[in-house]
Amino acid sequence: MVESGKLVSISYNGYIDDKLFDTTNEEMAKENNIYNPSMVYGPVVVSVGGKMLVPGLDAALLEMEEGEEKELELQPEQAFGVRDKSKVKIVSMKEFKKHNVQPIKGMPITIDNQVGKVASVNGGRVLVDFNHELAGKVVKYNLKVEKLIEEPEEIIKELIKLYAQKINTDDIAIKLTKKTATITLPESASFLQNLQMIKMAVANEAMARIDGMEKVSFVDVFEKKESKSSKIRKQ
Repeated sequence: MVESGKLVSISYNGYIDDKLFDTTNEEMAKENNIYNPSMVYGPVVVSVGGKMLVPGLDAALLEMEEGEEKELELQPEQAFGVRDKSKVKIVSMKEFKKHNVQPIKGMPITIDNQVGKVASVNGGRVLVDFNHELAGKVVKYNLKVEKLIEEPEEIIKELIKLYAQKINTDDIAIKLTKKTATITLPESASFLQNLQMIKMAVANEAMARIDGMEKVSFVDVFEKKESKSSKIRKQ
């Protein structure tokens, strides 16, 4: 049985009125004209109860086992929330002009770290809806637990994926003992912003999730680059 706090690999399809709006399946996304080329398709790893999913999916996972599939119908409270009239706000046109933006109905926009969508434009006033676009909707999901992530090396690799998606885990070497983990990162990792924060988060999560783990070390590898001049040979 899936437990709260555990890492699990899941796949899902989300529907509104039998119309697909989200999926982990690339072919289905293409067939239903919702394919996003910037998205990585395939099963995703989530921390159960970590608010990485809508509440209804999190709750459902706690009643499932590895390999199990479920069909779910979620009310707005368990999905993307009920519509809140207080989140529909009037924003002055001056605010848009200040950032050299011409508001158009349907335009997504972020104001004070709140994501919204322009609902209407009327003279000097712009109506912005900060509700989630699926707020108030009943949604249906096909949910499958593909795999429980339980092996220490798998846990560490999935944590790195969660905190640093740009690191290719195939380029990572992990050495484990009963109480320690040594993680060798590729040179490309050194260019990541907030690398130290990423290391700290991965280390703390690993020690919390892996029984007996007391120490996590990171090794940064830099290889000597052959200069262009050294490649030129005398004829």
